[in-house]
Amino acid sequence: MVAAEKQGPSTRKRYKRLVRWLVFLALLYLALDRIVMPVYTRHGQAIAVPDVTNLDFQSAKEVLESRGLRVVRVSDRYDAHVPPGHVVFQEPRAGSQVKKGRRIYLTISKGEKKIPVPNLVGGSERDARFRLGSIGLNLQNVDYTYSSYYPEGVVVDQSIPPQTEVELGTGIRITVSLGPAPSRFMVPDVVGKSLDDAIRQIRKAGLTPGTIRYQPTSELLPETVLDQSIPPGQEVSAGDTLDLVVSQYPTQP
Repeated sequence: MVAAEKQGPSTRKRYKRLVRWLVFLALLYLALDRIVMPVYTRHGQAIAVPDVTNLDFQSAKEVLESRGLRVVRVSDRYDAHVPPGHVVFQEPRAGSQVKKGRRIYLTISKGEKKIPVPNLVGGSERDARFRLGSIGLNLQNVDYTYSSYYPEGVVVDQSIPPQTEVELGTGIRITVSLGPAPSRFMVPDVVGKSLDDAIRQIRKAGLTPGTIRYQPTSELLPETVLDQSIPPGQEVSAGDTLDLVVSQYPTQP
């Protein structure tokens, strides 16, 4: 009985200390919740990342820095749809909620990828067509000329010098050798051919396309050769002119 009476006051003291600690912790929680946390939250208030894609780098940098954000130019890459020096991609993306001072990583466009033009001189027309097509370029036109240096069928010139960087799909014109120039030339028969084919054959024969006169007709497709000024098979001198009569649709009355 004496032992129980001795333990009673000690137990009550421990209980009172526990209650005091619980009250202290409760007050501390309220203080943190109502005072400290709101101040901290306002200090680190979230910022919506603006959309800076398609802006030039300097403008994008100014927009981001005006919002208290930091800018990192992380890489450059080719892009056919975004001009060189403009933002292709940003991370975090537009609309993301971030804290002030957050780094925004930008990828900048280098523009459309350029392709170096190959050296076509010395190869064949077929080789030129294949090489250009395999790298995304086009053989736009083929001219012919006589050459005492290059054998017949060999490319002697190209419209864009080798190693010049051009855009995908660019057309290249070439000039192909006809071999040594003969003293006399045979007039080709171009009647019934399209105007483009006729001009190509005239030049290949060593002649010069001359005046083109149009004649209305509904019997043939437009741009079809109806007549030529020198009969086919006749011998002429180098550079002589061959005039053409070409069809066109009749005008409506």
